[in-house]
Formats: sequence, structure tokens, C-alpha cells
Amino acid sequence: MKLTLFIAVIAILWIGMILAIGMESVVKFHTPTLTKPVAFDVGRTVFSAFNKVQLGLLVLIIVGTMMAGSGFFDKMLAIGLLAVLVLQIFWLFPDLSQRVDLILSGTKPPATYKHGLYGLLELAKLALLVILAWRLLSVSL
Repeated sequence: MKLTLFIAVIAILWIGMILAIGMESVVKFHTPTLTKPVAFDVGRTVFSAFNKVQLGLLVLIIVGTMMAGSGFFDKMLAIGLLAVLVLQIFWLFPDLSQRVDLILSGTKPPATYKHGLYGLLELAKLALLVILAWRLLSVSL
């Protein structure tokens, strides 16, 4: 019971971090004194650090769900989080980072769907975490 509550708290913490970074990303591009290339570079740095934090949170959730003897559905939610992070961190983020390099060098990169896909995966990750936290809280409280 305590372990499932701990996992739920980790999921809620992660949800808060996603929402905060999402808000920061929007606000950053509306700051009149911040140039877009610098905003992209700051965003890349923030997401690079956040990716490392997310991997740590994911490990806690996966290990916690295994140790707590969570049900099949909760384990599938954790695996879904793993899949989303693998796509974001190891496929999309490197490509988006290369786009920032092009922007910083003064080149306008060609249009791509990858930034939109990254955003959709953020929403999927958020949904997975909300469902996981809700399920675990309902069993823990």
C-alpha cells in the first residue's frame, strides 16, 4: 500500500513537471527580449536535462510497479511510458536538437512533423501518468 502511494506521488510529481515545462516553453517564445534562436537553445538545454530526470522517474515507476505487485494494466501503463520516452529521447529529441543547431548557424531548416509529434507524445505521456496516478491513489487511499 505504501509503495503504491509512493509511485502515485512520483507520477503526480512528473505530471507537475510536464505542465511546468510546457508552460515555460510557451511563455519563453512570448518574451519580447528573447530571440527565437536563443529560446530554441534554452529549450534544448531544458529538455535535455528534463529527459534525464524523466528517465529516473520512469525507473522509479517501473521498479515500483514490479515490486508492489501491481496489476497487468498498471504495468502496461508503465511500459507505455517507457515507449513514449524511448521515442522522444532517442529518436525525436536528437533530430529536434539538430534543427536548433541549424537555426543557430543561421540556416532555416525545412518543415517537419517531428515537433508536433513530440507534443502529441507529451500529451500521451501526461494521460498515461494521470491514469496511473488515479488508479494507484484509488487503491492506496
